[in-house]
Amino acid sequence: MTGKTLSIVIPVYDEVEVLSELLERLEAIAGSLSNDFKLTVDFIIIDDGSSDDSFAVLKAYDFGSRSVRLLQFSRNFGKEAALSAGIDAAQASDAAVLMDADLQHPPEMITEFVRIWLNEDADSVYAYKVSRHSSEGYIKAAASRLFFWVINRNIRYQIPPGAGDFRLINNRFMKALQSLPESDRFMKGLYGWVGFRQTGLPLELPRRAYGKSSFSALRLFSLTVDAITSFTTTPLRLMAMAGIVIAMFSATYGLYVVIETLFFTGVSNGIASVLTLIAFFGGVQLIFLGLLGEYIGKSVLEAKKRPSYILAEDIRRKGDGVADR
Repeated sequence: MTGKTLSIVIPVYDEVEVLSELLERLEAIAGSLSNDFKLTVDFIIIDDGSSDDSFAVLKAYDFGSRSVRLLQFSRNFGKEAALSAGIDAAQASDAAVLMDADLQHPPEMITEFVRIWLNEDADSVYAYKVSRHSSEGYIKAAASRLFFWVINRNIRYQIPPGAGDFRLINNRFMKALQSLPESDRFMKGLYGWVGFRQTGLPLELPRRAYGKSSFSALRLFSLTVDAITSFTTTPLRLMAMAGIVIAMFSATYGLYVVIETLFFTGVSNGIASVLTLIAFFGGVQLIFLGLLGEYIGKSVLEAKKRPSYILAEDIRRKGDGVADR
């Protein structure tokens, strides 16, 4: 017998359609883990300010003898905050599995996570997408590759491309994450930053069984900008390099104009080319100022030291059907 404890941490946001199937599959996996690995398995479910009846369904669900902790945020704080809350709640466990509620993270894969954790002494076991083309399309897959290229530049560690939040992390990995002081968190980056022994497993991402993703293209772009500006200074270095290139181009063009004016007096430069160049460089400057503003804004928010989340409810069921609030 291992005598170890495992918490399964699940952020939930407007997933009322999928909760019953998810909990049934989780209960089956939890029972199998208890029998095969002699683990004590509990659930930690975080409602991230859902606008539907997700939390009401969770409160009414019969978990039987399973120990469960139900957390509800006072509003929508985002998935990163929900994962942080789950890790905080699981700090007494030997390990925690982080996963989405939409069934695109198949609960059955948890068994392999646990096997590697126990037999190979891995600190983290994560799933990575084998192919993004089939599930996301070529444009989104190309954008993802560009994102990981930017964020993995000039750092001493790597964020594995295709790796997400579906993973098992042991207790010392959790403690390392908890020790990080920032409130505006990019969890995928933090997993790579803390280091330790990590093992990746390939995952063919299944299609969503119910509903559609709450992440629109605009929201994904916003989250991408947040992630990059929260975790790397590569854009600032690229801005400096672009400034050098533009300065060299401008000097070359200026020399060309001088030579043309002195030696080819019959040729008119034209106002159109001048206006085009002014508009181009003006646009580049505005982009650079916007990026600088993102970095400055994040520094201001971090200086305020606001908490990552606020709980509205904290319900603990100890496995005997009794709820503590």
